[in-house]
Amino acid sequence: MAKQVGNKFAWVIKDFSSLREKCYSPPVQIGDCKWRLSIYPKGLFNKEQDLSLFLEVADVKSLPFGWKRLVKFRLTIAKEVSEVPSPLLSLFEQGPSVLKKSHRWFDQNNSEWGFPYMIPLAKIHDKNEGFLVNDQLMIVAEVDVLQVVVTSEKPEETNPLNQVESVSSIQDCVVEFRARNQHLKTACTNVLLSLTQTLCQTPQELSVDDLVEAGKTLAYMKDSGLEVEWLVKKLNEVKAKKQEQSG
Repeated sequence: MAKQVGNKFAWVIKDFSSLREKCYSPPVQIGDCKWRLSIYPKGLFNKEQDLSLFLEVADVKSLPFGWKRLVKFRLTIAKEVSEVPSPLLSLFEQGPSVLKKSHRWFDQNNSEWGFPYMIPLAKIHDKNEGFLVNDQLMIVAEVDVLQVVVTSEKPEETNPLNQVESVSSIQDCVVEFRARNQHLKTACTNVLLSLTQTLCQTPQELSVDDLVEAGKTLAYMKDSGLEVEWLVKKLNEVKAKKQEQSG
């Protein structure tokens, strides 16, 4: 079930402990398109260490070619679960349990953004933490659509990272990675594309938190068997430039 108040919505996931495959929240209307959450209950790479959580555009196929949405979003794993999780505003006033936020462009090539390591599964299942109540987990999302691009007549120029080279590198490392199923390979590709887009931004556009998140994600993927040294190198270059500018 999902409960919406303005640009915030809550998703109560029942029988959480029994879930193994990727699952989705019901879509909600925010702005001119629909949004939903998706989780990998055993982690993106099925290592059973972390919950992976993403925000997605739910009605991608109905949007015109070249669509883009600049979005600021916050995703929260809440400790208080009820059949009717409202008012949502009071949840944020009380202080979120585990919160991560980001500021991203969503488009037809990058229709989902999120966090492969949102929270350790051990923490969720720890009874003293209070995340699971009657085996229910509540996730709250706050979505602010800051800018809307309906169509784009010509492709935008790419910068720092050559697009053809990037896509080729992504395909190579995913082919080498022996994922358990095609769906998982697709998810890995989406995460790598998102990282590539992040590192294509200028140092001024990237926050320290962005770089920390990118580093953690790359470490996570490297531990899972993906060859991502080319992205690690790019991340180190961006970090050096940002440090040079701030110094």
